[in-house]
Amino acid sequence: MSRLNILKELEIWNAALNAYEEVDFEKALELFSRIDDSSKVLVNMALIYAVMGKHELALERLADAVALDQYLAVGYFQIGICNFHLARYKQACEAFADALLYLRGNEVINYGQLGFKFRLYSAEILFNQGLCLIYMGHNVEGLALMEEAKQVKLTVEHDVIDAAIVEGGEGYSVFSIPVGLLYRPSEKKMSSARVQDYYTSIHRWPSTSAPQDAPPTGNKFPRVDVRPLPPSTGNANGPIELTKIRVKLYYADDVRGMAVSPEIPYAEFMARVVAKFDKEINGLSLRFKNVDGGKMSLRDESDYALAIKTVRESSMAKSEGRLEIWCTDN
Repeated sequence: MSRLNILKELEIWNAALNAYEEVDFEKALELFSRIDDSSKVLVNMALIYAVMGKHELALERLADAVALDQYLAVGYFQIGICNFHLARYKQACEAFADALLYLRGNEVINYGQLGFKFRLYSAEILFNQGLCLIYMGHNVEGLALMEEAKQVKLTVEHDVIDAAIVEGGEGYSVFSIPVGLLYRPSEKKMSSARVQDYYTSIHRWPSTSAPQDAPPTGNKFPRVDVRPLPPSTGNANGPIELTKIRVKLYYADDVRGMAVSPEIPYAEFMARVVAKFDKEINGLSLRFKNVDGGKMSLRDESDYALAIKTVRESSMAKSEGRLEIWCTDN
């Protein structure tokens, strides 16, 4: 590809990222489709389809991605996630096994230098495999894999594995790639474009002094890390700060759980809720239980602020609070 074409590709890539952050998913997909196929672009399209709840289309792009790069562990990981949300637990388990294989004995792969601010951990893959087996009715084998995951934990976020083992995996979901995270152009491509831009005076791509792993500024789309949050670090000599909220979600005959920070923005919270039930943004109506035991609508920022305030008041100065939410289709 010529340098001029690289400039054009980066221009389109940047426009696609901007469209995604503006929650214009169709435009983002259309723009990414103009770029020559690469595993990164295909993974980006798959992640967008997944956010839209179109997991079948996501799987098609992921199949193309791993065909281009058979060692793409994160590609197999996302294949597992999509199949899990489609209740194809056997296929999900097989995909997670492939992800572990292409981790090639490492406990973690950091994709940051490739423009993807994500670390893939063997502990998370093993946990996901185990959860799939539990959903298939193979509880003993599933819990055994979770025990393996427990032995290779690397972050405080992985402490949820211990709790899941105690509770037999009930109410837990898979570790996933955070919503809002996409591949961005690598520093190598950026450097090449900046050199060509200097010599040709084509100033269409702004240079940046920000580090590669720095999150984008002005991101209007919620960047959601669906992993559980670290345990409390309350000070015994002073007031204990609320650091975690355990949320129980009721939808039809399904009951799901998740852990969030009390500081999580409303948009991020909503994105996590709808992702639990494979719904699109604004696909659900929510109600929460207030301090009097009544149910109140959760429709906007002010309702959400009241819900968090309710949790703080009912937590009785503990570091962990609880929130119950009833979901119905819009």
